[in-house]
Amino acid sequence: MLPEDLADTRYGELARLLCERINSGQLKPGDRMPSVRELCAAHQASPATVTHALHLLEDKGLIEARPRSGFYVRRRQGHLKAPQQCADLEPRPQVVELSEHRALIREFERSSRHDWLARAHIDPELFPSVAFQRLMTNHARRDPGLLARPGRCGGASALREQLARRSQLLGCDWRADEIFITHDETEAVGCFLRLLTKPGDVVAIQSPCNPALLNLLDTFQLQVLEIPAHPCDGLSVDALAFALKREKVTACIFSANYPNPTGSLLSDRDKQRCVQLLAEYGIALIEDDTSGEFYFGQQRPLPFKAFDETGNVFYCADLSAVIGPGIGLGFAVTGRLQPAFEYHMAAQGTFAPLLFQRALASLMDSGQFEPQLRRLRRGITDNVAAHRDAVERHFPAQTRMACAPGGIFLWLEMPRGFDSAQLQRCALAEGVRFAAGRFFSVENSFSNCLRLNAGNRFQPDIDNAIATLGRLAAAML
Repeated sequence: MLPEDLADTRYGELARLLCERINSGQLKPGDRMPSVRELCAAHQASPATVTHALHLLEDKGLIEARPRSGFYVRRRQGHLKAPQQCADLEPRPQVVELSEHRALIREFERSSRHDWLARAHIDPELFPSVAFQRLMTNHARRDPGLLARPGRCGGASALREQLARRSQLLGCDWRADEIFITHDETEAVGCFLRLLTKPGDVVAIQSPCNPALLNLLDTFQLQVLEIPAHPCDGLSVDALAFALKREKVTACIFSANYPNPTGSLLSDRDKQRCVQLLAEYGIALIEDDTSGEFYFGQQRPLPFKAFDETGNVFYCADLSAVIGPGIGLGFAVTGRLQPAFEYHMAAQGTFAPLLFQRALASLMDSGQFEPQLRRLRRGITDNVAAHRDAVERHFPAQTRMACAPGGIFLWLEMPRGFDSAQLQRCALAEGVRFAAGRFFSVENSFSNCLRLNAGNRFQPDIDNAIATLGRLAAAML
């Protein structure tokens, strides 16, 4: 509320009108306020009056100023508590059994009006598509035979050199010749698994985890050892240490920074503890750091690899996540496995397209890459905040929501006994899909949880879909 003694002033009256628009939802949290010029024209007010009114709203905490961008409606302080539930299991090796998962996938693949909340997806307008297309055109014009030539083993040297230079931003110092360009991070993880494991070996993963990783481990006929991970604070290094005393583990696959599905963030202290612990046991760590670029603050979180002093961490990431899923580029830092990695990839005979690699190398060399990443992060930050606000408004008070400062997912925890698969069945009848919690573990540890994608630009249809889920969830409690 604004002070009553300002009601008779011109700027106070304007501030009151803008306050009403915010409180009524006409201006939603995260929305950009009309510019000073627009407000002057709409209300026949002077720039001084408009500026005074905006500063009054800022003092009341209703709006916030952003450098070189204007004023925005401030996000509400959330009332939903953070989740507390870790995997409800005692770590033990087990065969990957996904028949129930696949049955649910077939059931839930029925058509719905949209998949905005279900699939991992980022607003396409946030990718540097125009700049990247221009660079591809320039390369194709200068080298017409480029599309006719196959990719080369290891990847284009220009791109590998750019990635090696950029590694210093991640607290690392990679050599260009140890970087191998792949089609995505899954291909890189798969090649490391071929080199480090054999069928029947035990691989430790964090739980909950990416369903694509469970499918990959199933393909390689590996056993999994699920290590509990907190939905906000990430992998439990204490639980890992306990498990390693009891079980023989061949390799680990972990993500420290905003992993699918929780978006958690592991502290630097625990990253270092984990790397040192695995080095003591001589167990290789395969790191997927694809989401590491999706941070909301000013500084990129360090990967596990930044704490590796023994060459025991093998780093992978998907470049398509920050450029656009259509380019199909990832990379691996092969370290001591470089010769074997190149041999196995050469045996497959398919390499990432040279045109895409050269265009990306040019984008990174031009100085446009980092500004494009900042634009992408700003967009993701706004999108996730808008989705969070919608969950706060529409879901019942018993809901808990993860709180990590990065990533594109919202991990929701409902009370014990809640069945998110049943919620999905009810939601499908109204054209809404999401990802039920049981997809993210071999054990049925997260049946009361659900994951919402929040990478898309927020719009009324998404707000309606979240409202539908909140209404149905409340009815099931």
